[in-house]
Parts: sequence; structure tokens; C-alpha cells
Amino acid sequence: MARRRTPPTDPNGDPPRKGKLNREGFLQFGRIAPYLRPHRIKFAFGIVLITLSGVLTLLVTRLWGQLGGVGVDPASPSGFDLPLPIDGSDLKQIGLAIFAVLVLQSALSFIRLWLFGEITTRMLKALRMDAFASMITQKMDFFDSRRVGDLGSRIAADIEAIRDTFTTVLAELVRQSIIIGGGLLALMTFSWKLTFLMLGTLPVAMLAAMGFGRFIRKLSKKTQGAVAESNTIVSETLTGIVSVKAFAREAFEMARYRERVEEVRGIALRTALWRGAFASFIIIMIFGAITLVLFQGASMLQSGELTSEQFFSFLLMTGLVAGSIGGIANIFGELQRGFGAIEEVMDLIERDREAVDLTPEPERVQATTRGLSVQFNNIGYHYPNRPDVEVLAGINLEVRAGETLALVGGSGAGKSTLASLITAFRTPTSGELLVDGVPLEKQELTAMRRRMALVPQEVILFGGTIEENIRYGRPDASQEDVRQAASDALALAFIEDFPEGFSTLVGERGIQLSGGQRQRIALARAFLRDPELLLLDEATSALDAVSEKAIQSALERLMQNRTSLVIAHRLSTVRSADRIAVLEAGQIVELGSHSELMNQGGRYQELVAHQLDGGKDPLAEHSDLNAT
Repeated sequence: MARRRTPPTDPNGDPPRKGKLNREGFLQFGRIAPYLRPHRIKFAFGIVLITLSGVLTLLVTRLWGQLGGVGVDPASPSGFDLPLPIDGSDLKQIGLAIFAVLVLQSALSFIRLWLFGEITTRMLKALRMDAFASMITQKMDFFDSRRVGDLGSRIAADIEAIRDTFTTVLAELVRQSIIIGGGLLALMTFSWKLTFLMLGTLPVAMLAAMGFGRFIRKLSKKTQGAVAESNTIVSETLTGIVSVKAFAREAFEMARYRERVEEVRGIALRTALWRGAFASFIIIMIFGAITLVLFQGASMLQSGELTSEQFFSFLLMTGLVAGSIGGIANIFGELQRGFGAIEEVMDLIERDREAVDLTPEPERVQATTRGLSVQFNNIGYHYPNRPDVEVLAGINLEVRAGETLALVGGSGAGKSTLASLITAFRTPTSGELLVDGVPLEKQELTAMRRRMALVPQEVILFGGTIEENIRYGRPDASQEDVRQAASDALALAFIEDFPEGFSTLVGERGIQLSGGQRQRIALARAFLRDPELLLLDEATSALDAVSEKAIQSALERLMQNRTSLVIAHRLSTVRSADRIAVLEAGQIVELGSHSELMNQGGRYQELVAHQLDGGKDPLAEHSDLNAT
């Protein structure tokens, strides 16, 4: 399911970038066009409705001016005819015309909003599905350099920004452009002299005020940031108050807080100064420009160059155009945000993906063979962002079908990484990995993973019920199969102790269960899966000694007649394995059965001796802590 391009990644998971108002920015709409194309006729009709709405806004403004002019001076001759078949000197006809235009405009607005809402909900549904599908079918290294919150924002905040762009921002851009263009043409028909005076003063003053306001908002954000930093000091100090007093660091914390408070005071004072300047600027520039236009218009009205309805229409339409000019800057800001959101979401959708089969899992068929064989031929691996650190180097190992192979070694020796290569979570940087004699890159990925089950060291459960979490291993399992799997994993007793039994909600990430209970649920999921290859990564690490001993016999039954790869530190977990591989600094230093390794008198025997004596794990002491 590869896509046509792989865009640059953001290794820090930074917030969505803002698009640019240039040709490249507008080309982002071309990337999202496939989602809009099925609705292009409705979208075009919506644009027509927006255009008509803008024209009607100009028309009703003109009628308001006519109404005011006739009301002030009924005898004043109209400078031009109204664009409607009504008597321009009859207040009643003008009022009815305004009412009719408003009713028509409201109807068009309702239809347009409903139409755009219907288009965007359908479009964004497809966009969300594709974005989520791309996200969960990425390779595991994609998730190494990104925060979960940032990835979630691709589905939430960015797509909502796209919704706003298509439902509101584009509509307002078209509407305001029509009002500005049409309004200026109308103003020119009233008086070109007054129009040029207005354009030379009011819009310039408004744009300058907007730039001024943006500068002040930046200062306000800076103040908020400094306040937040000072609050962080308070929080850290109170949280660690025991350490503060134990080390007599009260004076240090006071000095640290004083420095931040002084910074807040300085920024706030500067903000207040600029706010005062901004208020003065508004009074002088904005209101001064309005006064100048009003003075010139009144002079032209007095001299007879303008009629009363022309003067009223000019004033109202000037306000309409000036408001649109002021609003267009905010629209461009929202449009930039929309460009950035489209770019972020489409970068995700167009990324190369794993060749995952997204069709529903077929009905379970009993495997003809009980176990996969896995062969590592001179395997090496390093993380993409750390090429100088070899996590695995020159691994040559065969895991035979139906065999139980245990991996032991210190933290960072490469045990979990070795297991992740089998599931294709990671791709070897050198060497060849064969599963059932077929190179990993030629395997049908989904079909291969469906023959495996993984019980990780850090068990993360979904926020549903206990039954849903167990059934995740095999969705088509019967209720009796689920119950039997829980019994085999020694989870049935504590499940039935809950008032709601298997319907008990485990909470987000399984927070309402203890670590041992979560691990048994994960084991029950693996029992239910009935895999050909079982991967146990410290699967009993959260169990107490009594529970571990009881569940070990269940695991031994589960591992019969299937390939099992067991990662563990405890002797009781690995001594019954067919073979044991000892890893150190990404290399296999010893390989054999428990008795063979004990007779060699090497690292494994040293580990066993220390465990029996209650000492520390010597492998952990000598492991390469730079490897993972």
C-alpha cells in the first residue's frame, strides 16, 4: 500500500506549521482535490450562492442609503436609478424591497451553510479514515520520533482546521472579495473624489492599526509565557519543598523567583506603554480618517455635488468596505492555518506505509504446522537516528519450528530489539532474516503477524472491558474460549471477583488494574490467539513469586508444539527452554541448553550463581548501556 511520495519528517513532533500565502500555499488545495472531487458540483453551486449573497449585501447597503437619504430630504433628486423596479422616492417601497432582499439573502445563506456542511462532513470523513489508516500502518520507527499528542492532532486539530477552511474561510474570502470589489465600484459611481480620499486614509489607517495590534498581542503572549515560567518555579519549589529545606536552598529559590517576577514586570510595563500608544493611534488615525471623509462628504453635499441618498449610501458602503478590508487580513491568517493543516495531513496520508492488509481478519483456520522457524543470518541493526551505535551486530541464530528459545542478558543487550525484528517492527540494517525459509521482506506482513502473539514487558490495555481486551487476540472467539483463556492465564479468579466480571472497564491504558492483573490479561490474549510463534518479553515481570510459579506451568502448556521466544532475567522462566542465548552488547556470547551452559562455566553460570545467592544480575552490570 505504498504511496507516491515520502515527505520530510518532523523528528521533534513540533506543532503544525503555518502555510504560506503564495503559489505553493494555494497548490495545497490540489493535494486535497481528490477528496473534494466527488462533491465538485455541489461545491460550485455553493460558490455561486456565496457570490449572490455578496451582491445582495451590496444591494441592501445601497437601499439603506436610499432610505436614509429620502427620509432626510424627500425632495432631493436621486443621482442615479436604483437597480430595482421600485420608486426610489417612496419610503414604503424601499422598505419592502429591503425586507425582500434580506429574506432572500437569509435563505441563500441557510442553503449555502447546509450545503458546505454536508460537503465537508463527507469529505472529512474520508480524510480522517485515510489519515488514521496511514498513521497505524506506518513502520515502528515513524513513532520513535513523534509525540502521541502530535500524531493525535493530525486527526483532531488539523482536520478541524481544514473543516473551517472549507466551510467558513473560503466562503468569507469569496464574499469579502466581492464586497470590496463591488463596493469600490459603487463608491466610484457616487463620487470618485471622495472614494480616492477614503482609500488614501481609512484602509491605510486600519491596516496599520491591525499591524500595531498584532505587535501588542505578541507582547501579551510574551508576558503570559514569563508568568507561566514563574508559576513553574513556584510549582517545582513546593513539590520539592523537602529537598529545598533539606539543602537550605530557600534563598536560591527566592532569587530564582525574583528574577522571573522582574522579567514579568518589565514585559508588562512595556506592554502597557505600547497599549497606550495604540489607543492614541486609534483616536488620531482611525477616527481622524473617518472625520476627514465625513467632512469632505458633507462639504460636497452642501455644494450639491452629492445628493442626500448618495451621501448616506457612500457612508454605509464605506463602512462595509472598510470592515471587509479589515476582516480580509484575519481571513488570510486563517487561510494560512488551513494551508498548513492541509500540508500536514496530506504529508501523513501520502507517506510510504507498511504493506498491511486492512481487510477484516478472516475466519480462523487451524494451522497445519505448529510453529514457525526463524533464521538470523549475520543480522545487524542500529536506529535510524543513531547510526554510530550498533544495537545488534553479526547475529547468527536459528529458532527452530516448535522450539522454545530463551534470550537472557542485561538491560540494553539487544533482546527486545531482536524480537522486534521478527515481528517486522524494525528492519535489519544488515544481514538477512528468514521466516519459514522466506526472506522477511517477501513475507505477506499481515498474514505473518496473524500467526504470532506478543506479550510485551510494558502491557498497555485498551480502555474498554476486560473481555474486549482478551478478545482482541481473536475477535471471532466464543465466550467459552475467552473464559478458558482467562483461566489458563490465571486471570479468571480476579475477573470474577469484580462485580461486573468480564464486563469490567479497565480504564485508559488499563489504569484500574494492577500491573500483575494487566499482565495476566495480556497473557490471556496470547492464550486465546493460539499462535504458531509466541513472543514473551518479560511476560511475568509484574507477577509475584507465587503467581509466577503458578502461571509458569500454564505458559509451558502454551509453549508446547509451537515456536516460542522468551525474554527474561529470572532463572525460573528460562531454565526449561530448549536453548538459551546469552546476549551482551548486541552479540550472542553463549548458546546452549541450561545444562550445557552451566557446564561451560561462563556468563550464564555466573548469572545463575548470583541469582541463587540472591545477588545482582552480573549481565546487567556488564551490559553496554548505550545499546537498547
